[in-house]
Amino acid sequence: MPRVLLVDDDAAALSLRKLIVERDGYEVAAAADPESARVLFAETQPEVVVLDLRLPEAADGLALIRDFRAANATVRIIVLTGWPPDLEGTPEAAMVDQILTKPIRTAALLSALASA
Repeated sequence: MPRVLLVDDDAAALSLRKLIVERDGYEVAAAADPESARVLFAETQPEVVVLDLRLPEAADGLALIRDFRAANATVRIIVLTGWPPDLEGTPEAAMVDQILTKPIRTAALLSALASA
């Protein structure tokens, strides 16, 4: 199974998603802030990133999308957002593989990971 990096500043959501994704057989690293996400991205070299856009601001997520894409052109990036307009019309929207609107159902997240 691919290595997955989960990024979310909501500790409870991050912990729950990590458990769900690990239970589905993935190797998971989890980061609660942009700085930790950058470090874990470099250390774990994930094939897939599941990223909450607002960390806590949308600009934080947009910066991570740019950084991850610049570091690895083939990494799959799945964005979770409760505010889709934050990403619409931005250059970063073309850099992501999938956008999922929160709240996200477990089956939809696992399906997105499987297709990534």
